[in-house]
Amino acid sequence: MKTSKILSLALGLVAMFCITACVQDDDYSVPTVILQEPNITETNTIAQVKAMYTGSLVNFSEVSNGGKVIISGYVVSSDEAGNFYKTLIIQDAPENPSAAIQIDIDATSLFAQYKPGQKVYVILSDSDLGLNLGMDDVNGVLHIGAIESNAVERISGADYEQYLVRSTVVETIVPKVITPAEFDDSYINMLVQIDDMQLRSAELGQAYGNLDDTYTVNRYIKNCVDDSETILRNSGFADFKSQMFPQGRGSLVAVFSKYNSDYQLFIRDTADVMFDSERCDPVFEELFNDSTDNTTLNTNGWINFAEAGSELWSEQVYSGNGYAEFTAYGTTESSNIGWLISPGIDLDAQDGEILSFQTEHAYPDAGHDAIEVLISTDFSGNEADITSATWTSLEFTSSLEADFDTWFNFTNSGNIDISSYTGTAYIAFRYTGSDTADLNTTIHVDNVRVFVP
Repeated sequence: MKTSKILSLALGLVAMFCITACVQDDDYSVPTVILQEPNITETNTIAQVKAMYTGSLVNFSEVSNGGKVIISGYVVSSDEAGNFYKTLIIQDAPENPSAAIQIDIDATSLFAQYKPGQKVYVILSDSDLGLNLGMDDVNGVLHIGAIESNAVERISGADYEQYLVRSTVVETIVPKVITPAEFDDSYINMLVQIDDMQLRSAELGQAYGNLDDTYTVNRYIKNCVDDSETILRNSGFADFKSQMFPQGRGSLVAVFSKYNSDYQLFIRDTADVMFDSERCDPVFEELFNDSTDNTTLNTNGWINFAEAGSELWSEQVYSGNGYAEFTAYGTTESSNIGWLISPGIDLDAQDGEILSFQTEHAYPDAGHDAIEVLISTDFSGNEADITSATWTSLEFTSSLEADFDTWFNFTNSGNIDISSYTGTAYIAFRYTGSDTADLNTTIHVDNVRVFVP
């Protein structure tokens, strides 16, 4: 963009930008910036602008025919600790927002001018100014940036202050309190708070990030109410990456985001992690993290038993995640019944036990309800007594039931109340199928937990 045009626009919007007074700062000896409220008014809300996206790139200069498109919002991100990179995120209200958006800027240390709570105006189109709105193909998040090669690119570090105009208003941002059960795309880029969270037990003793490299790390945060897990994504360049993750339970404040189909959270700094209460570790937990890909399952304490046919449950690993698998496919057997039975779980040591786990499937066969989940309190724990023990079927949501046509997508079972049972309980996953009858659906089981909310 020509400098003369930018200057002309700036002169036309008198008092839009900062007036700089050469006031000596005691600590840094640099000019202090004094803001005047800009003579500018938003023409659209963030929600209205986001609604313009219908699947293809939005060029605001084109859709407005060169007219004004201006939004305002309150900053919720901060790159001061290094967990955000060349990104500014704003939402439409300091409390109970209804929409938020990401702005890509080719500049660092944005926190120096745009601190959390700072109100800013974003000029999306006006005279010679123009930006784009598009969807990131990888993470599925709408973002605003410069027009370049029919794509959304970062706004130039030399130009971005022509598009972003600071108000004198700085508000206290009140995070929107949500639960994992409420997660959906409407919260993307909002500052949220989630209560009753803790680092999952398998990661206790870990730092926020990798100590030996700058790769981004996913930490999995578990909710104590519904036992769900959420990804907390920490940059390998974050200042706090070597700090130990707190081991307690509490509230987490973060910018809500998404990567592919997974929701994830980004903290501004470690002050957003308030885990200072006692943990809610499960009564029993098996994540199958010690699995060896494509081997017969021999997880410690578990019984792997073939009641019919010769097929046993196997261990599988995909993208670093271990899980249990059973399929009748390729056995050439007319009947396959495979039991996978947990170690004994003491139900007398606490009250209010809940069972949860995840299932996923592939190659489903219509009418083949391949997986049952059962509980027994009179099973001896010996393989020879499996079929003579009393087993009660438990109601749960399987991946087959939730979405028959979607493969390889882990589905939460829901919370299964087993608090009425006493003594030592065993949980069994029983697969029933037939290769010769084409009832050979593949079933995966993972993240088996018994917990008290």
